Amino acid sequence: MKPIRTLLVANRGEIARRIMRSAYAMGIRCVAVYEDEDRDSLYVAEADAAHFLPNGFLDGARLLEVCRLENVDAIHPGYGFLSENSAFVRSVETAGIVFVGPSAAAMERMGEKTAARIEARAAKVPLLPGVEIDDATALNADAQKKLVGEIGLPLVLKAAAGGGGKAQAIVNDETEIAAAFEKVIREAERLYHSKSLVVERYLERARHVEVQIIGNAAGKNFALFDRDCSAQRNNQKIIEEAPAPHLDDNVRAELHASAVRLADHVGYRNAGTMEYLYDTARGEFYFLEMNTRLQVEHTVTEAITGLDLVREQLLIAQGATTDYGSLKASGHAIEARICAEKSDGTYQPSTGTILEYIEPDGVRIDTGVQKGSTISGKYDNMIAKVIVHAATRDAAIAHMKEKLSDFIVNGIHTNIPLLVKLLDDAAFRAVTHYTRYLQREFSAPVSDAGAAAAVASAILYELEKNLSRENYGKLSGFSNVR
Repeated sequence: MKPIRTLLVANRGEIARRIMRSAYAMGIRCVAVYEDEDRDSLYVAEADAAHFLPNGFLDGARLLEVCRLENVDAIHPGYGFLSENSAFVRSVETAGIVFVGPSAAAMERMGEKTAARIEARAAKVPLLPGVEIDDATALNADAQKKLVGEIGLPLVLKAAAGGGGKAQAIVNDETEIAAAFEKVIREAERLYHSKSLVVERYLERARHVEVQIIGNAAGKNFALFDRDCSAQRNNQKIIEEAPAPHLDDNVRAELHASAVRLADHVGYRNAGTMEYLYDTARGEFYFLEMNTRLQVEHTVTEAITGLDLVREQLLIAQGATTDYGSLKASGHAIEARICAEKSDGTYQPSTGTILEYIEPDGVRIDTGVQKGSTISGKYDNMIAKVIVHAATRDAAIAHMKEKLSDFIVNGIHTNIPLLVKLLDDAAFRAVTHYTRYLQREFSAPVSDAGAAAAVASAILYELEKNLSRENYGKLSGFSNVR
């Protein structure tokens, strides 16, 4: 066992603080990195040492330079940025530094959707009909139409690299083919410097179900139960829960078995997530992708298992002997992501200075902001996560509603009213919602699109005002909402 004495946290905000919390509990020294915007951030102040990144969080060479300066033993990437960049992982390994996550080789096999589909097929994990395309720019209009015809409509185009619902397009009609390919190719090249796409059948009303896996230092993988992340807006998760509700016992058992089978197949170690689409009508699941890192929603798995997943990651990275075969799940956990955005159904980002920030008592909050923090829109717009745990799903929903209503954030718009409304929604409570439910059914249908937007905006504005009066006092900035 090689102890980690100094850890570089190659991330920012709430996840940097969350990683450091576990590391400090283990007696590990923490080094932070930051851009100009984060100079006065909580995570920078809480670190033992902090170094400026003149070229941002994607500058792997600068991160390795900081490692040399601070005699760093290991790097924890958090999520986003370089967390799933196998070239960076390989450079870390070459430098003799421990990467807290999978090996570069395992990441290369599972980090891109194209490679992951090939591995899933080899491991006999169910896949939706589809193909992997190495260079989508080589397809002319006729080849695009032929490909769509072979798979069948509707289908989804996705960048092979990356995740988080970015660089995607759904094609429902032949007239949309050319524009969809152009959009996704452009975004894939801009975001991931990749021309590779996955094209696969699209399930209209699928749930998003995933399995938290963890591979110990000896290479044995375990399923740490499952989560449901079907409450999404524009492919971005906003409410996650564990375990996934309303799953048949046989489906759940096979879901876990398939996740472990695939992780073992690629020699995976450390924490990761296998994501699936679940067809509720047929009771069937299909592999979607693997996230070769810790996920935002890891907190709900921690709540039902009692594990500290970051601690387990660090133990595994040090070579400690760990075993999760006898782990049991208890109760139900829900995480709500509080985002700096308008809650009128447009999901437009909200920027500005947080004038007041008061967290509710008696509940876990993971955040990187405080009163006086500035939200610029440069980074992801999630500002906090609220995590609740209760004996039943209904009790967890009630507890979450109470805590969200007690959360005070003034100076910017947040999606708190939207989250509260969703928790009360009949489809969400009955678990008949699906990944595109918010876009398609959540607001009352109106024939005229402009009128529908105005009505939805007015309704949610009134909800925001009422919640503001009841719980927050005057919510700064809302006087300009129309």
